[in-house]
Amino acid sequence: MPTYDFRCVNCGERFSRRVPIEERDKVRCPQCGSKAQQLLTGFIYFGKSDGGGSGSCSRSSCSGCSGC
Repeated sequence: MPTYDFRCVNCGERFSRRVPIEERDKVRCPQCGSKAQQLLTGFIYFGKSDGGGSGSCSRSSCSGCSGC
């Protein structure tokens, strides 16, 4: 179950909640019980580097890093 960030439309309380995707619009503020609005948040994806493990980057913007 994913974790989403919310802000209360009434008191402004910010909080996170683990809820099923189909129930995001039913979340209520833990402080005042009012409706909460989901905040847009990003995520980070760590994938396998395609640099071949040589320690130098083949992309021009990496400046010799060891893992894009």
